[in-house]
Amino acid sequence: MPSNALKFSILNSQFSINNRFLIPHSSFLIKNLPILFIFLFSFHTLLAASELKLSDTEANRIARKIWLNEGSGQRRQLVWWNKGEEFASCGIGHFIWYTAERPMWFRESFPPMLRFLIAHGAKPPRWLTPRTHCIWKSYEEWKQAKEKQTKRMRELTDFLDRTKGLQARFMLQRLNRAYPKILAYAKAHGQGAIVERNYRRLLYRKDSRVDPQGAYILIDYINFKGDGIDKSERYQGKGWGLYQVLTRMDPRDPDPHHAFYAAAKKVLERLIRIAPPQRRLWRFKKGWFSRMETYLKP
Repeated sequence: MPSNALKFSILNSQFSINNRFLIPHSSFLIKNLPILFIFLFSFHTLLAASELKLSDTEANRIARKIWLNEGSGQRRQLVWWNKGEEFASCGIGHFIWYTAERPMWFRESFPPMLRFLIAHGAKPPRWLTPRTHCIWKSYEEWKQAKEKQTKRMRELTDFLDRTKGLQARFMLQRLNRAYPKILAYAKAHGQGAIVERNYRRLLYRKDSRVDPQGAYILIDYINFKGDGIDKSERYQGKGWGLYQVLTRMDPRDPDPHHAFYAAAKKVLERLIRIAPPQRRLWRFKKGWFSRMETYLKP
């Protein structure tokens, strides 16, 4: 047995049997404590290595680019509702906010974003909590409130305007929490090595430093189209999130930014093709592709 390998021999002298579980004796644990410590430390180090860390300046720069993608950087678009959609889009990431009457299958992102802001000291309007459903029931109702600039519309806009920095941090956390799940999903489907390689190609330069443009691409796309592992976010069994793009990047392309861009175009072209006709996703093609062209421009 290699000296650096941790293996448990199922022997009566080392384990006791309690119902269905094998429980190691304390003597066995004490004897192997150094090896157990090394194993746990290595596991923790592996998880930490996959976590992206950015300075406030870098995070805010990325958030600014995403906000230009989502709302043209305009304050009035911090509380938005696209005509033809069934939900409001709020904040610099246009986080999805559902009404009580019309929840959908896409993962709702406004409540967890709000929860993050509150946990980090932000003070929302008194009427707003992570459990609050969208306060407008339809696009028409939202439009009327927008035109009249109602009190709640003003309060929500002001709150989202003064918390843009924290929203940037939330988007970074979102990627850091999603990547281990994406990697685990990829490994379960025989794509682990491909996903890990392409993720690292994007995130790190050859000198092992973080590539700000690669970080922007990853954070923007997961905010834009999700992680791609939720079975509810499928049309005809096909997803369109970060996982799907990472698995389709061309290994022969020497430019990881372009490889991601090309793969993302194919994934979204497929999405438009297979989505139910009533979704009319072709309407968004030009905007989607214009957004992804920013992936080629540091």
